[in-house]
Amino acid sequence: MSDQPEQSVSSPTLHVVVIDDSKMKQRFLKAILENEYIVHTFSSVKEAKPHLEEIGPVCFLMDMERPGEDPVASIRTIKDNPKLSETPIIMITPTSDVETEQRVLECGCDDYVGNRFAREIIKTRVNHLVELFEFRKNLEKRVAQKTQSVMELQDAIMLMLSDLVECRDTLTSGHAQRTRDYMECLVCQLQANNHYVKELHEDFVRDLVRAAPLHDIGKVGIPDAILNKPGKLTEEEFEQMKRHTIIGAQAIMHTISKVHDNSFLRVLRDLAMSHHERWDGKGYPLGLQGESIPLSGRIMAIPDVYDALVSERPYKKPFTHEKAVSIIKEGIGSHFDPFIGEAFLDCELQFRYIALNQQEAGEASS
Repeated sequence: MSDQPEQSVSSPTLHVVVIDDSKMKQRFLKAILENEYIVHTFSSVKEAKPHLEEIGPVCFLMDMERPGEDPVASIRTIKDNPKLSETPIIMITPTSDVETEQRVLECGCDDYVGNRFAREIIKTRVNHLVELFEFRKNLEKRVAQKTQSVMELQDAIMLMLSDLVECRDTLTSGHAQRTRDYMECLVCQLQANNHYVKELHEDFVRDLVRAAPLHDIGKVGIPDAILNKPGKLTEEEFEQMKRHTIIGAQAIMHTISKVHDNSFLRVLRDLAMSHHERWDGKGYPLGLQGESIPLSGRIMAIPDVYDALVSERPYKKPFTHEKAVSIIKEGIGSHFDPFIGEAFLDCELQFRYIALNQQEAGEASS
């Protein structure tokens, strides 16, 4: 008798689903695979369907000829489920001719075997597809993790840049973060009101909210004497101040030329350029009118104006929330997009809460 300790064999953890109306074939396939997989057997897709998401199979083995079930419809039932759409399917066919092979693959199956299959053929094909499936799933997970890391890095860089802008523009401390919070609130209300549904898709909203703190990035190119003047600007100084929209957009366009297809930078460019445009065409820098103004700029206009109204400046005391709301309401249809103005009126109390919350946070840290 050997003195060597017995090596423990780890139990299978991956699940395979066999769908076949023949009990004998179910037992045969299970016997082939059960040393490496947890095998679940069903007579039909209809029988299996309520259990599939809970099982989470890494492979299907399906008989092509099952009474009462169309194989194409059966495959679609599986592939149409987002949680199962990538799971490989091996079809067991009555024949192995070219016509059958073409039909099976056109149905969406990943592989097939004829009814006269050998044990090792089944094991090899299942193992091969499961290995590819697991690799693809892990790759997608790693890509998602990498994407998240890149986005966190971008957020950190944007925070740094917005802090740098505010270090130069000492009169608008906290403006970048507040306008971001106002922007997020306003976009949510627009979605609730079913306005600009097509435009406000998930990716655009994400980019818009992330870009909001950098809408004034062009102010880094404005002289300190103008940017931090403790009083009202002269007409000439104001003309120079207005250039921050162009300076910001040009800097971002230069970056876009170095990066392939970056939707965030395009949103940021539009935001930086157009947040001082007006619905009636009397804004700057281009005098755009109505829907010719990028949506990002039309939305940004209200958070930007609201924060300027309720904040203290050397040349004015802060307006009350009620007065700021009254001024913005009066500008709907002239200064502001009517739909966006309506959304603001629906969520103006949340703007007030954000302003008060930021004010209390600033007082606590000072």
